[in-house]
Amino acid sequence: MASKKMMKNTIALFLTINLISLGFTKAQAPPPQPVCPRTPVQLQACINLIRFALILNTQTVRPCCTVLAGLDVSVASACICNSITITVLNFLRINLRLNQALRLCNFTPPAGFSCT
Repeated sequence: MASKKMMKNTIALFLTINLISLGFTKAQAPPPQPVCPRTPVQLQACINLIRFALILNTQTVRPCCTVLAGLDVSVASACICNSITITVLNFLRINLRLNQALRLCNFTPPAGFSCT
């Protein structure tokens, strides 16, 4: 009987030590940023569209959609963000227009995504 109680206490102690030690481990590093398989020259249609187009609709974003076709949404977003020079003054406008252009290309922007 004492043996069973001792065994239970040993197991409880072992599990407690494991839980405490696992609680102090570091979190995993975030995944690396996706690498864009397109060149800045290929992305120029998207860059010009997001920067200068007055109206974004399915007709105006077609050249951009063609360039982004076949890419994952996170890669497509990273491609455009890495190619656009973002300043403090145009930060919000670029993010809004990027999300709008991605939606018109039938991409759903990642939750909480913004160019930084």
